[in-house]
Amino acid sequence: MSELRSKVVSIDDGIPTAERELSILQSITGRLRGFLYRQLNDASYTVVYVTRSIEMLTGHPSSHFMGAAKIQLTSLTDPEDESYVVNAVQVALKKRESWTVDYRIKTAARHSVWVREVGAGVFAENGELLYLEGLVIEVQGERAAQLKSQARLSAMTGATNSILGHVEDILRTISSLSILSFNARIEAARAGESGRGFAIVASEMKRLADDTDKLAKEISMNVRQVRKVIADE
Repeated sequence: MSELRSKVVSIDDGIPTAERELSILQSITGRLRGFLYRQLNDASYTVVYVTRSIEMLTGHPSSHFMGAAKIQLTSLTDPEDESYVVNAVQVALKKRESWTVDYRIKTAARHSVWVREVGAGVFAENGELLYLEGLVIEVQGERAAQLKSQARLSAMTGATNSILGHVEDILRTISSLSILSFNARIEAARAGESGRGFAIVASEMKRLADDTDKLAKEISMNVRQVRKVIADE
C-alpha cells in the first residue's frame, strides 16, 4: 500500500494543485453518463461551464452549450416534466436548499433518457442569486417509478370501472328480483294450497337473489381493495 502511495505522489510531483484537481475532475467526469454544469441566473440561463461528458449523455458536444451558442440546458427537458422540474428548483432556491429531481431529457437523436439532477444556487453575500450549478446523471429514478405507478393505476381504474358498472347493474336487477319474489310469496299465501308450488318458486327466487347480492357486493369490495393496494404502492 505504501509503495502504491509513493507512486501516486511521484506522479503528482511538480503538478500545480489546481491543474491536478482539474485533471482528476476530468478523469472522473469523463466516465460518467452525465455532466457537471454552472449557469447564470439570467433570462436564458447562459451556461458558464459544462463538462465534456455531456456529449456522452445528450449527443451534443459541450461547445454547443457555452458562449453565444447555442443550446440551453433547460431546452433538453422533456416538456411533460418541465413544470415539475421548475417548481422543484424554485422551491429549493427560496429555501436556500439543494434540489434533487428526476426527469426526462431529449437527446440529439430525440431519445428520451431519465436523469437525476442534484443542484443548488450560488448566492452573493447580499443574497443575490448568481449561479445555478449541479450534477446531472442518467438514472432510472424515483420519478420514473412514480409515473409508471400512476400509469398502472390509471390502467387498472379503467379496467375495473366496467366491472363496477356491471356489478351495479346486477345489484339493481337483484333488487327488482327481490321485490318480485316478495310479491310472489304474498300472492302464493293468498292462493292457499293451490299456490304452494308458486311459493316454493318464490322462495328459491329470494334465495338466489340473496346469494347473488352477496357475491356482487364481494366483487365490488374486492375490486376497490385492489385499487387501494395499487394506489398505496
